[in-house]
Amino acid sequence: MMNKLFMEIMSFYSPIALSLPGMRAQGIKAYAKAQRGKIADLVTEADLYMQEKLKQLAQRQGWQFWGEEGSDNREQYDESMAYLLITDPIEGTNNFVAGKDDQWGSVVALVDIRKKEPVIGIVAHPSKRLFYTAIKGSGAFIYYYDEQARLLRKEKMCQKPEFEEFTYNNSPHFDTKLQKQVENFLRLGKTEDRKTSNLPEASMKPVIIHGKRFVAPQSGALEAVRYRGTIYFHTSNEMAAVFAILNELGGKVTDGYGKPWHLGINSLIAARNKTDYDFLKNLQTFL
Repeated sequence: MMNKLFMEIMSFYSPIALSLPGMRAQGIKAYAKAQRGKIADLVTEADLYMQEKLKQLAQRQGWQFWGEEGSDNREQYDESMAYLLITDPIEGTNNFVAGKDDQWGSVVALVDIRKKEPVIGIVAHPSKRLFYTAIKGSGAFIYYYDEQARLLRKEKMCQKPEFEEFTYNNSPHFDTKLQKQVENFLRLGKTEDRKTSNLPEASMKPVIIHGKRFVAPQSGALEAVRYRGTIYFHTSNEMAAVFAILNELGGKVTDGYGKPWHLGINSLIAARNKTDYDFLKNLQTFL
């Protein structure tokens, strides 16, 4: 049953997600020609376009729908439905705008409303034409596509991450309390000089804590499935996809206080193994 639902979502979602880089390129030219100069408007349009398409899929399937944008941003279950489809159409918005194509993605998750648990997770990396995916009980896989959006192959995801760094989320939208947590976090270690860092995402300061390097790529769910582990001082429901993927890899995802994933989550700790999770959880106690 879950495999069938997964394929229905992927067949609908993958062509739309893979169209995002081209949509941006065409949109930038159009906005420049019109001298509107607001690339943020383009991002909003792309977000809403994808969200509306996925909402149509949810309605056709008889699922509840939650989207990052506008009135679809909700935190209550509709108990009359079997599933909830969650999406953040573009994660890492600033990176999308800046053309940092290694650090933005798109996210979809399916939650079993009766069990209150994510059962399907998909984190797309459109500029690389790959999708990190998981189905509860069936493992985690990477799907690779060609330039014509045709599936090339799928591979089982490794327990070993792509990057050995940890990540932290240092959003400029934090309220005073959350910003204080970030300041406390940075005091736990030695902050690297941004001028000497060769990281493409070095708009946020890398920091060394207990010999472990943290970076801030600001790519949301994408960073959580690519890096060793991550700590979020503020996040939202699309991390349901991360829960599904990391759980299939033997990892652990909770809120910042160790409570299980739940709708309305606003902090997060995630790692691929217990040792790294415990390390991140311990750091949280000092914040």
